[in-house]
Amino acid sequence: MTPRIVAVAALMLCAGRASAQSAILIGIHINAWDDANGAAHDPSYRTFLVTFRDGKAQLAADIPDLIIPRRDGFWRVGSVHKGPPRDGGYQEFVYAAPVQAVPHAIGEYHPDDPSSTCSQTDQATIGFVNPDWMSVSYMHEPPCSLEIELHHRTFKFDEPEKPLDISAALGPAALDAEKKADALAKAAAELHDCPYASSPDSTNWGIEESNQLTKSSANLWILASDYSAPHACNGGNTYEIKFPIPRSIIAANYHATELASALKSTQANDPVYDAVLTPTGEFLIAFGTCCNNPIRVFKLGQQPPGVAVLSFPADVELTSGFSVVTVQWALGRYAGDWESKLKAIAAHPLPQPLLVTAAAQK
Repeated sequence: MTPRIVAVAALMLCAGRASAQSAILIGIHINAWDDANGAAHDPSYRTFLVTFRDGKAQLAADIPDLIIPRRDGFWRVGSVHKGPPRDGGYQEFVYAAPVQAVPHAIGEYHPDDPSSTCSQTDQATIGFVNPDWMSVSYMHEPPCSLEIELHHRTFKFDEPEKPLDISAALGPAALDAEKKADALAKAAAELHDCPYASSPDSTNWGIEESNQLTKSSANLWILASDYSAPHACNGGNTYEIKFPIPRSIIAANYHATELASALKSTQANDPVYDAVLTPTGEFLIAFGTCCNNPIRVFKLGQQPPGVAVLSFPADVELTSGFSVVTVQWALGRYAGDWESKLKAIAAHPLPQPLLVTAAAQK
């Protein structure tokens, strides 16, 4: 069953036609990185709000973590990172809470064994968020082990302990597509002689930016799943599920048929892989490039072509890579409402998240 999404862009379509005012909320995940002083930074999340008004684009807000518009107000989504930012041994725990609340990530941190030189790694990367759903990819590597376990999970915000079944969420045909993709991925890895490879799991699926996998789709978002196998069988892998994601889940895609030609006018310096157009078709927002450039905004028809009018973030070394996690639109007066509220959120430090055990949460 398709979830009921708070789709401001759809609700305010008429208002959007009457006014050129619009706003795009973009959330990204930034991999671990080193700054100019050599300091290490944990993987993190970031939210930007860009407004479009009177033929101009402006970066209106820049906030740590993912800020998501929901029916009951803005929520905050992110993760608690415990341990070193790289080289294994770190563990991540995901949370979601109203923006002014203290977020509680549920889990238990397992510190290193002093008698061992090995560390446990538990990576939890948020790949997609909309006002109702959150998709997370997990990687688990036990201490002193070559076996890596991969899986995806998709949850409703209101039922974080209950992974969504792909058939119940998207229909039986989606489960068939997952089984087919699983078989093709294993065949490509020549796992026919490996009896210990995992079987398809109807709760092992998620949504993520297509650039996270080998580029095989023209869409910004794809469905993904994983299989696990022993190290002797070359381990596990993540693969794309070739199945269309309903627009009610991944938000509006304005001027989709015009995007290819619009992209050509922005590629004076390097190619752009993922992009969207504003509702008026006046601006193009480019998310992914060949050279780890930041997010860039181009005004179409401007001279000289291929020169960005906005580029962000400017304070992060992006050579380690980043991925888009959410794209949400607001039109008409809702764009101004988002701008004022996100500026207010950005003006004050957010509460520090806490890691709590499931027992303590109860």
